[in-house]
Amino acid sequence: HPDVLYGPFINERFFNSWQQHYDWGKADGATLLYGQGRVTAERKPSGFVGDPSAAFYGWPTIWADVRPGMQLFQKEVFGPTINLVRVNGIDEAIETANSVDYGLSSACYTNNREWAYQFKERIQAGMTSINNSTTGAEAHMPFGGVKGSGNGTRESGIWVIESYTYWHAVNDDISGKLQLAQMDTDYIAPKSPFNVAEIDGV
Repeated sequence: HPDVLYGPFINERFFNSWQQHYDWGKADGATLLYGQGRVTAERKPSGFVGDPSAAFYGWPTIWADVRPGMQLFQKEVFGPTINLVRVNGIDEAIETANSVDYGLSSACYTNNREWAYQFKERIQAGMTSINNSTTGAEAHMPFGGVKGSGNGTRESGIWVIESYTYWHAVNDDISGKLQLAQMDTDYIAPKSPFNVAEIDGV
C-alpha cells in the first residue's frame, strides 16, 4: 500500500543480502510483480518519506512464478520481499513449505478444518497461526524456530526460564549419619515383619 511507512535496513550488510536475493530472482526467471531494488532519489515508491541517500532502503518486492529449486525460494532474507509459489492442494503446500532449511513461523488461511489440522500437525515450524498472519512473537507463548531458524532457545512465556537456566537437583543431609542412596538407614527396621515363608506356595 502506498501509505505504508517503513524504515531502512539496519546496516549495509543486511541490505547487500537482500539485494543479492533480488538479483537471484531476476537470474532464476521469477516474475517481478512489484519492486525496483534499492530506493534512490530518482527511483522511489509513491508516498515514500525519508532521504534515500541517508540510509539503505529497498523497494517492497513481490515475486511470482517462484519454484522450489530457485535460490530465491531456498534462501532466507530479512527484507521486504514476498515470494508467490503455486501449488496443487494442501499436501503439496505443506511439502513445499517443509522443503526449505528454515522453519521459524508459518501460517495457513482456510475454512477447511481438516486442512487446518493437517497443516498444524505436519508443518515444520516453531510457530504456526491458523487464519492469522505470521506475526511471530507472542509474549505469552514460546518463541523460536526449527531447522536453520532461531538459536535453539524458546524465549517468551514461562519457557524462557528454561532457555537460560538449567535444573540442578541438590540433596543436603545435616544429620551427620551415614546415608545410602535414596534411603535413610534410620528408617529400616531391624527385622522385616514380612516373611516370605508365610506365603510359600502362593
